[in-house]
Amino acid sequence: MTVIHHLGWAVRSIDQARPHFETTLGLDFCGEESFPDVRVAFFGGGPVAVELLEPLDDKSDIGEFIAKHGEGIHHLALRVDDVAAALREAGRHGLVPIDSAPHRGARGTLVGLVDPARPDAVLIQYVQEP
Repeated sequence: MTVIHHLGWAVRSIDQARPHFETTLGLDFCGEESFPDVRVAFFGGGPVAVELLEPLDDKSDIGEFIAKHGEGIHHLALRVDDVAAALREAGRHGLVPIDSAPHRGARGTLVGLVDPARPDAVLIQYVQEP
């Protein structure tokens, strides 16, 4: 059974977007982390979180996504038992692997991205919990 882990939402500024997610939508702020090219913040206390992604460099993947598509849903994250296996199987399901191997994600997870090659440009991210 496939389970949604979180929605990755690209924003220009977490600080500017935070009132919408926290106050308007009523989602609890659950913390944030920074990586070399992206700052992330999680909202929501239920089984599915919203992960805001703020580019720290306009030439990063998230920066280029916003330049091309504007702010909005960047990826749908699915919980899997084994990211490496999911990446190997992706091609059988018509998905194009972006990552050749899992890498460290937020909150201690392992992650890997694939492209479903759909016009909506929403990527799929596999997430393996620690």
